[in-house]
Amino acid sequence: MEQSHKYTSVKEHPSIKNGVGLGHQAASSVVLPNLRSLSYALPCSHVQRDIFALLAFLGLCASFWVPLLELVAIALGNERFSFVLVIPILTFHLLFLNRKTIVTSRMWSPLIGLLVMASGAVCYWYAEGQDWTQDRLTIDILTFVVMFWGLFLVAFGRESFRDNVFALAMLLFMIPLPSILLDTVVVFLQRNSADTVDVMFSALGIQALRDGFTFELSNFVILIEEECSGIRSFFALIITSLLAGHWFLSSWWTRAALVAVVVPLTIIKNGSRIVGLSLLANTVDPVFIMDSALHRYGGIPLFGISFAMLICITWLLRKLEQRCERDPPNAFFAQA
Repeated sequence: MEQSHKYTSVKEHPSIKNGVGLGHQAASSVVLPNLRSLSYALPCSHVQRDIFALLAFLGLCASFWVPLLELVAIALGNERFSFVLVIPILTFHLLFLNRKTIVTSRMWSPLIGLLVMASGAVCYWYAEGQDWTQDRLTIDILTFVVMFWGLFLVAFGRESFRDNVFALAMLLFMIPLPSILLDTVVVFLQRNSADTVDVMFSALGIQALRDGFTFELSNFVILIEEECSGIRSFFALIITSLLAGHWFLSSWWTRAALVAVVVPLTIIKNGSRIVGLSLLANTVDPVFIMDSALHRYGGIPLFGISFAMLICITWLLRKLEQRCERDPPNAFFAQA
C-alpha cells in the first residue's frame, strides 16, 4: 500500500504531460527551438567572433585570388561586365547600413553554414576539371559567393542572414553569366532594339529597308551589332530598380513591377539612341555613328533620363501602395 502511494500515473500527476516532467519540458523548450532553427548561442565573445569572421573572409579571398583577379580583368576589358566591380562595394555598403543586426547577433549556425560551404566546394571541384574559360570563371565566382554565404551563416547565424538576405543576394550579380545565357540576353535586346528602331522610323516617316539587324537608309546603312544591344545599361537599370524597390517599396508586386519595367525602358532608350545617331549619320556626317564622342558617350545622358523615369515610376508605385493600404477592398495585395 505504501509503495502504491509513491507512484502516480501520468494522467494523475499535474507536473507530467505526455510522459515528460515539467523539469524536462522546460529544458526541452530551451533546446528544441535551437535544434529546429539550427542556431546556437555564441561559444565566444563578439570580438573573438568578429576577428574569426574577418580572418576567414581574408582566407577565402586568398583562396580565390586568381579567379577574382580574372573577374576584375574581364570587368575592365569587357563592357558587358563593367557593373561587376560595383557589386562588392554595394553589398558591403548595404551590410554596413544594417550592421546592427550583424554586430549584435548572439547566435551562430555552424551546421547550416558548413553545409552551404560544402555545396560551394562541390561546385569548385567540378570546375577543376575544366579549361579556363568564361564558363569556368562563372563556376569559380559562384563558388566564392556560396562559400561567403556559408561563412556568414557560421559567424553570424541564420537570423542575421535572413535580416541581410537582400545585400547577400546582390552578390549574385558578381557572377558572370555563362556565355550561352549572356548571348541569349544580348540577342533578345538586339532584336527588340531593332524592332523599336523599325517602329520609330515608320512613325517618323523615314524610308528604311530592313534586313534583320541591318537598316538601309537613303545615304547610309546601319547595322545594330551586339555592342549596340544596351546590355550594360540593362544590368545597371536592373540593379537600380532592385535597390529602389528595396529602399522605397514594401510590396512584392510593386517591386516586381519596377523590375519588369526595366526591360521596355532599356529597349526604348537604346532604340532612341540608335535612331538619333542614324539620322545624324544619314543627313549630316557618317562620322556620327562610326567614330564620334556622341557615339561613345551619347548613352550617358539617355541613361540619366531612364534613371529619372525609373525614380518617377518608383514614386508612383509608392503612392499606389499607400492608396492600397488605405483602401480595404484592395487588401488582397499582400505585402512582401
